[in-house]
Amino acid sequence: MIFLKGQVDKVGGVGHFRQRMTNFPEAFKRATGEELFKGTLNVNINRQLPVREHFRIRGTEINEPEQDLLFEVCRINGIWAYRIRPYNVNTGSGGHGDHILEIACSQEIPNVPHGSLVEIALFRNDFNL
Repeated sequence: MIFLKGQVDKVGGVGHFRQRMTNFPEAFKRATGEELFKGTLNVNINRQLPVREHFRIRGTEINEPEQDLLFEVCRINGIWAYRIRPYNVNTGSGGHGDHILEIACSQEIPNVPHGSLVEIALFRNDFNL
């Protein structure tokens, strides 16, 4: 297990995940086994960290055939969560890049205003930066 510190992105997102989760809740429930809080928390870790895929939602399930959503199980401030990385099936790019971790879980993460520091725990042991 590795632990990272990151800062909740001051800019915030544009609401793409909130829209996906609202329009396709059944796809997220099938993938995770739970209903997720609508939206993600963007955490800047100031370094590139490629996602380690545990499972995915195919883009065809959410009306985005060019882009899958890759999930990595994690914890944020001790709460079970998921890192979700948009993945363009043609280019491999997507989302904010690998220095911003987009985190979702079944509850709203408490006490994380923009600019606050959080701890992310990832279930891997090969941390190459």
